[in-house]
Amino acid sequence: MATRKSSTSKTKAEKGLSPEYRDYLKRHAELGEDRPKLSPEEFEQSEDELLDLLALQDEDMTDDQIVRIQELEFLLIDAE
Repeated sequence: MATRKSSTSKTKAEKGLSPEYRDYLKRHAELGEDRPKLSPEEFEQSEDELLDLLALQDEDMTDDQIVRIQELEFLLIDAE
């Protein structure tokens, strides 16, 4: 007799993932076909870096930092 896979296996696999990463996975599935899929660790590092850069005052940002923000927003599929 064939058994159906239940959704509990997915839940177990996702249990250790942050809600932010799960949201990212949804955005990636919908909008990220042209973007690399980040691992949970890469996502966390990129998100932390983005938040650090966004905390800077606009007048204190260098052109390189502005470009990096754009790169991170692209990778994170930042919808905001």
